[in-house]
Amino acid sequence: MSWYAVDALEDAIEGTRELLFPFDAGTWLRLAVIVFFLGGTSTASPVQTNMQFSPQSGGSFPVTPGNLSIPWGSVATVLVILAVVAVFLGLLFTAIGAIMEFAFVESLRTQRVHVRRYAKSYLGQGLSLFGFQLVLFLIVLLPVAGIVLVTVPPLLNGQANVALGPLLFLVPVLFVLGVLVALVDTLTKAFVVPVMMVRGDGVLAGWKAFWPTLKREWKQYGMYLVLRFFIAIAASFVVSLVGGFLSVVVLIPFAIVAILLIVASGGFGALGAVLSNPAIVAVLVVLLATYVLCAIVVFSLVRVPIQAYTGYFSLLVLGDTNGEFDLIPELRERIR
Repeated sequence: MSWYAVDALEDAIEGTRELLFPFDAGTWLRLAVIVFFLGGTSTASPVQTNMQFSPQSGGSFPVTPGNLSIPWGSVATVLVILAVVAVFLGLLFTAIGAIMEFAFVESLRTQRVHVRRYAKSYLGQGLSLFGFQLVLFLIVLLPVAGIVLVTVPPLLNGQANVALGPLLFLVPVLFVLGVLVALVDTLTKAFVVPVMMVRGDGVLAGWKAFWPTLKREWKQYGMYLVLRFFIAIAASFVVSLVGGFLSVVVLIPFAIVAILLIVASGGFGALGAVLSNPAIVAVLVVLLATYVLCAIVVFSLVRVPIQAYTGYFSLLVLGDTNGEFDLIPELRERIR
């Protein structure tokens, strides 16, 4: 028996080469915008910290006796506002990412990249995917909330045995649930999205149409998932290594400008006085924000060929298992 996923490993390289070369800066930058919003290849943070403070490892801080008044009401209000803003931004990012899933697949199909045009064309289906992803998120979130409600109050009351009992039972269940949700999410993005594009359906109708193929060719899709897992590991390593190196390279001119600015303003010996100058702080903040933006662009550009490869890898497997859902028949004919 021929394994479609194995055959697609090499063919996906040819598809990626046709999309990205000859090199066109506009194509790469537009794809970088799309890839930025896509969940997929994970990258490790280039900076990791592990800070611990203990009385034996530093010194002592003088404590002045007296009453310390903390406006807990104001603190709580600020925390609630920050939480609401964070949730809103997270939902907005996820919604845009769902729409960009369709824009990305359309770019692979046509080998022409148009961000706004494709986003507008697939707005409705993108929002349908967003709603589906939100439900998947709640499926995991609600048990986590349940664990917190069951375990935290007894722990606060000193009843550790009562709290650890449900925890030992629920954590493995939650792990299995998380794996299943991640599996459904992966299959949805890789295969159901293209099916939705072929049929013009919503996500549930897309799953209904895709399910007989998945059920019939479950061995082929099992092999796909195994290979996809190892591809993701290799991709994460490459993105972290190459993206981290390029981010350090990009950091050098920003660091030089910041050092020269500090030296010209009094030097590191008077760093406290330098940082008390609002104008200097404003310039440093602008430099930091610009560098972060550049680093995001760098990581997105590094992810472009990897994301394109995994996209073509999925489309080739889907078309092999069911020709009705083949979005790239002309490309398939050229590269095989």
